Amino acid sequence: MLYSNLAMIRVFFVPVAVAFFSLAVAGEENEKDWKQHVISAKERSFDFKTVAKGTIPEYQFVLKNPLQEPMHIGAITSSCTCTDLRFDAAKTVLKTYDEFFLTVRLRGDQYEGQRNAAITVVIDKPVSTELQLNIRGEIRTDLSVSPKNFLDFGNIELEKGKTSPLTLTYTGSNTQWRLVDAKCENEFIRTEITSEYLVGKKIFTVNVSVDKSAPHGTINTLLTLISNDTESRREIPIPLRATVGTVVRISPPSLFLGVLPPGEVSPRKEALLLGTKPFRIMKIECGNPAIEILLTINNEEPPKTLYRLPIVYKNPVEGEGAPQGGVMRTAVRVTTDVPGITPMFYVTSSVPKNEEEN
Repeated sequence: MLYSNLAMIRVFFVPVAVAFFSLAVAGEENEKDWKQHVISAKERSFDFKTVAKGTIPEYQFVLKNPLQEPMHIGAITSSCTCTDLRFDAAKTVLKTYDEFFLTVRLRGDQYEGQRNAAITVVIDKPVSTELQLNIRGEIRTDLSVSPKNFLDFGNIELEKGKTSPLTLTYTGSNTQWRLVDAKCENEFIRTEITSEYLVGKKIFTVNVSVDKSAPHGTINTLLTLISNDTESRREIPIPLRATVGTVVRISPPSLFLGVLPPGEVSPRKEALLLGTKPFRIMKIECGNPAIEILLTINNEEPPKTLYRLPIVYKNPVEGEGAPQGGVMRTAVRVTTDVPGITPMFYVTSSVPKNEEEN
């Protein structure tokens, strides 16, 4: 159904299981449970593997607030000066479902050898607790990479494709050392290796291509260089980035409208649609009749790179659209005039704890 003229949309509903916690139930097990949903145990560690000297690879940890109460990150520290911690200090208070992005950089330009670091995240509200994140990697002085840090293709026109060279130089003493392969999980990345042997060094050039069949979207992946070295030193991961055609993203990916007693209307909040190039919204679909998106679609207007979607939600006393188990979460899908670009985000709300218990 086409959404326009400030009418309410009633098209589809995507039920989603939601982990939503209250600290009303105290105890060690409850704390362990909700911390698992801030960031899961398997996502708390990252191995950079082999790092070429001079490069500064980075990894981003994502933390989320699963609580009804606001969560405040009071401090972040690292056990090793070989790391740089980067985050937005103005966004350390997380409302329900808000995300916090922590980027950890390994300083291959200043350090060498095996490096391990424990990053401690201190949460001081609504309760005091800590999370530990871990990174490791071996910084090798006998390897260098150009370009350093990551391979960035920038913007690529649709159906054009692009090729960029990556050079790996080995200056070690192993005369049998070879770069034998370059792999990427992204199906639109192609690689070809050439080699040159000079006195005291071996130079390997990897021609990396984004295929012309790549669709609209952002490519953010790892290119893994594979040598014939020992097992623990064989893989050399290189971050790879590219933007193909028009990319549309929604911010925030999950819009929390607040804690609402039955019958109350949420404050008006906005989701933003941002494009790398101008685009048009063709329709908006949602399955919750209690959600109202205050937007008039007019395709006679010129395409834009930014659209604001004002949203309100009236929490029903019961029936369709009411929170299930104390939580409402509904998918909203936006269809654009760019083929294959249908970004989706979630609208969420919850009832007060005493209402949920009733």
